[in-house]
Amino acid sequence: MAMYQRILVTTDFSDQSLNALKKAMALAQSNQAKLELLHVVDVPVYPVLEDVAVMGMPSLWDEELAKTLFSTSEKKLNDLAKQYGIENAITVSGYPGDEIITLAEINKADLIVMGFHGLSGFKKLIGSTTHSVINGALCDVLAVKAGA
Repeated sequence: MAMYQRILVTTDFSDQSLNALKKAMALAQSNQAKLELLHVVDVPVYPVLEDVAVMGMPSLWDEELAKTLFSTSEKKLNDLAKQYGIENAITVSGYPGDEIITLAEINKADLIVMGFHGLSGFKKLIGSTTHSVINGALCDVLAVKAGA
């Protein structure tokens, strides 16, 4: 019996995530597992200055920017999937850590594979997407380090 049957691999289109994709493909092949490719569009929001003073940190959602980022990301992900012969490619928008965990649960992934960027400075204090997925996922998570 194969160790993994459904592998979710995430990409942010970086070299680290490409390394993770290649490792996930090898794992999928050796386990005869189904492979899904995911990209989460993290749409930036901008604080509205008068609201910051009054209510804390609400933000302004730029709908046009969100549409542009989503369609550009979706095309890039579909091109990547086609290049590597992956049938299932999913683009969603939201907070990356939450969306990865949610999709893994919905699609019953038993492994999440993702690139890992070394943490330094401010990111070490607030954490990273990889750390939030490792801590929140119900399945195994493989964090592929840069150059691995």
